Amino acid sequence: MPKKSSTNQEPEKLEASTSIPDPSPVIDLDKSQAWEKKKDTARGTTQAPPESAAGKPGDEEPQQKPTREETTWAVISHLSVLLNLVTGFLGGIAALVIYFVYKDRSRYVAYHALQSFIFQTITWLGGGLISGFLITFGGALSFLIIPLLCLIPGFLILLLIPISLIYGVIGAVQVSNNGNFTYWLVGDWVLGMMTPKRK
Repeated sequence: MPKKSSTNQEPEKLEASTSIPDPSPVIDLDKSQAWEKKKDTARGTTQAPPESAAGKPGDEEPQQKPTREETTWAVISHLSVLLNLVTGFLGGIAALVIYFVYKDRSRYVAYHALQSFIFQTITWLGGGLISGFLITFGGALSFLIIPLLCLIPGFLILLLIPISLIYGVIGAVQVSNNGNFTYWLVGDWVLGMMTPKRK
């Protein structure tokens, strides 16, 4: 008799393990929730939707809590910005590799890795190129007063690099505390890229 009950339970366990939904960022929001999300995004955090909103027809499956492995890889993708201190560019590449590995396995990890990659690319490459151009242009015209107009913004833009390090560590801490983190402007853009278009 115990064998029959154990064989009956095995298909249930198998079925339950294959039907676990993939945790992903909140996608469908009504107007009031979208306003709350905008306010939270400005503060650098997002909230999960209320349980009553998850049952509407046409909505995605309710958001599940990410597994420990997913949380770990999301944290690593945010902390990859620290690799830039040593290498100058490998942090963004590490975040991109994490994105491609988890793109089909976990939308949660893919979302955090992609927004980390884009933010690092903007701050490190964009900030470095703009400040390098301004400082070079200011140095070339050093016999005029114009260099002051170029050198000061050039050095101020270089402040983006330490700010991005701090911002990435804050993101890793929030994700590790079972929260969610959205980079300012970049997070919503990445969410829009990852959201399938409805017909």
